[in-house]
Amino acid sequence: MNPLMTTTTPDLDHAISLANRALAHVPAYQEHVQTHGLDGRRVQTAREFATLPVTTKLNYLRRRSLSGLVWDGDIAGAGTWSATSGSTGGPTFFPRDCSAAKESVEIYGRILSENFEVGDRSTLVIVCFAMGTWIGGTYSYQAVLGLRARGHRVSATTPGIDVRAAVKNLSELAPYYEKVVIAGYPPLVKDILDQAPDSALAQDISILLAGEAITETWRDHVLRRIGRAGQFRRVCVMYGTAEAGVMGHETPFTIALRRSGLLGTEMGKLLFGAESRTLPTFVEFNPMRLFTEVDADGYLLFTIDSTLPLIRYRINDTGKVFTGRELGVLLQRCPHADLAEAVDPDAGYIVLTGRPDVATTFYSSNIYPRDLVPAFENPSVANMITNKFRASGLPDGDHQPVLRIDVELAAGVMSPGQDLPEELSRLCRASLRANNEEFRALDDERDDDRCHPRITLHAYGTGPFGSDVKQTYVVVA
Repeated sequence: MNPLMTTTTPDLDHAISLANRALAHVPAYQEHVQTHGLDGRRVQTAREFATLPVTTKLNYLRRRSLSGLVWDGDIAGAGTWSATSGSTGGPTFFPRDCSAAKESVEIYGRILSENFEVGDRSTLVIVCFAMGTWIGGTYSYQAVLGLRARGHRVSATTPGIDVRAAVKNLSELAPYYEKVVIAGYPPLVKDILDQAPDSALAQDISILLAGEAITETWRDHVLRRIGRAGQFRRVCVMYGTAEAGVMGHETPFTIALRRSGLLGTEMGKLLFGAESRTLPTFVEFNPMRLFTEVDADGYLLFTIDSTLPLIRYRINDTGKVFTGRELGVLLQRCPHADLAEAVDPDAGYIVLTGRPDVATTFYSSNIYPRDLVPAFENPSVANMITNKFRASGLPDGDHQPVLRIDVELAAGVMSPGQDLPEELSRLCRASLRANNEEFRALDDERDDDRCHPRITLHAYGTGPFGSDVKQTYVVVA
């Protein structure tokens, strides 16, 4: 299948131009193309663009020197550096410049205006994304400063992932403002809302999210918590990465479409994919900034101009892409044809169905099997277990994230003793702290036992370890 058959098209010319600039001025990209047997000549057509090799974190970013990845090999072209989590084998650094800061201002300005209807009212943005080298906190903070420079009556406070500090800001500082925006990871935002007094929740609150998908049940729950049931646009999910910043976000239209009851219908299969049993994240993006394809295996490929340009870059997210015009035509055929009128014909739309390489998420920390393996190899427990385990960060009935780990006992071990689950929990937590930077930061900020893994023991060959030929070590959240 030609990947450009399922791509957004309004900015193909710009994507081709960007690829040619990278071929001429990015040393690492020149090497990458030549390594894949291409001569690096100028690309002129869509067909030629589709022959350019896919870039990934492993085959491109980590195989080239950092200076070689930026324009003309000039490392000083970077204004700000962010890093991905080191949980997959060391952090990967990504630069941003003034153009990225301008884009963040545009995106946040649109969300505050169209989703949260801020207008000219004084607004406090409580930034509860992790600060430091992670992109979420600093990106949001810079966006607010940029909005202020444009005359918006908006202020920022940055408690990061410190829940108590965020509650204090919400309770004591926010009442001086007409509107409040809490920006953070979904589980952390819920913690803040659960711990805040009713008087603080009575304010005019909106919620900006990133890092994890949410269900519509979750959206309903937090809206009831802040006394705004049914006001769906008050909760907005952004789709972004350290590589590219915010790439897309929910709009009142995408939320309405997601809630329209199409999942499981023939139209739902066309929109969300035939295999979707849960609602994918559905966001709008600007195709003039982000050129997006879907390859033959269903992976999203992004081409984006930045200090570190990315050409046909695969983050390993899977999904579907629609132009505004394509989406409008589809919606005219469904029972909710009225939604077609809300489609922006010049926009692009991403349906984010999953990320196969991501293990499970717990408060937006990606938990991989390798993070936990040392715990099960510890001599104090190794003789009582098989080293098979399965981790899940899915929320419980109260929408609270719980890190559950199922563990298989060794054959013949029938009475392991009451201390084994506690010891395994201690070892797993220690292993995560040692191997996962995001988890360690989260654990350092919390003063409760939420980060303590909950262990369930299973007799040999039973439960989740009974029939699968290949062991599944994680439940993808």
